[in-house]
Amino acid sequence: MTAIPEHLINTVYLGDVMELMRQLPDRSVDMVFSDPDYNVGVRYNGKSYTRSFEEYIEWYIELARESLRILKDDGNMFFINYPKQNAYLRVRFLDGVCYDVQDYVWVYNTNVGHSPKRFTTAHRSILHCRKTAHNKFFKEQVAQPYQNPTDRRIRQRIAQGQKGRMPYSWFYFDLVKNVSREKTFHACQIPQKLSEMLILSCTQPGDVVLVHFGGSGAELEVCQRLGRRFLAAEIDPKYHEMILNRLRTGAIRDEYRLIRRMVRPEDLALQPTLWSESADGVGV
Repeated sequence: MTAIPEHLINTVYLGDVMELMRQLPDRSVDMVFSDPDYNVGVRYNGKSYTRSFEEYIEWYIELARESLRILKDDGNMFFINYPKQNAYLRVRFLDGVCYDVQDYVWVYNTNVGHSPKRFTTAHRSILHCRKTAHNKFFKEQVAQPYQNPTDRRIRQRIAQGQKGRMPYSWFYFDLVKNVSREKTFHACQIPQKLSEMLILSCTQPGDVVLVHFGGSGAELEVCQRLGRRFLAAEIDPKYHEMILNRLRTGAIRDEYRLIRRMVRPEDLALQPTLWSESADGVGV
């Protein structure tokens, strides 16, 4: 198997993610984490990447096709998006080329998008794609505490060393709010506890995680903290600068925050959010 070029590991490629992936050999990464632009008009550092829906889906399929090429046979691939976008990706491409595709649901509270004509959208789709039946998956790394530990059957499982149950296919995590300690000036961020759960579910220390879009650097910080090697791309120079600084210092500098405020330097460092520490904010 051809190795990944060392100069691409644990750094962030300044450019298009497709350019990065074309430099990677077949079956070379253990996990793909993708949280693309949703094509709904969001502006990133003043720039919009919105295109027609059909053009977007064609681009989305090409992104998935190239990702599948570089994913190992026992690897796992996750796409986070709005339900319609992921539905088109799944039906038009993924269901025909993957061994299995599961559609999980990330649920959150929201104060935007309300309408008197429909229910408020407060969830996103997470597609979990497997190339073969032999994908790596580690229940013990994401197990949720049993809700009835005094039950005879549960006591027996605990005595056998089981840490808890497998998480369900829906997850509750709050959005990254403007006042959150995680929040940067990036327009769209995924909560770190969500990305951490996905990364822990299917990788071990030393495994290679491809994060399609560097964004705020949140997922890369999780990889760094968990001992996973990572690959990533970021097309915007300002975001790229922020990510490198964040990874180097272990903190979000005030100039990169959406809301600037007077804080002590030690308060800028993100606190550990290891999955095993707490089940707060997670659907049980």
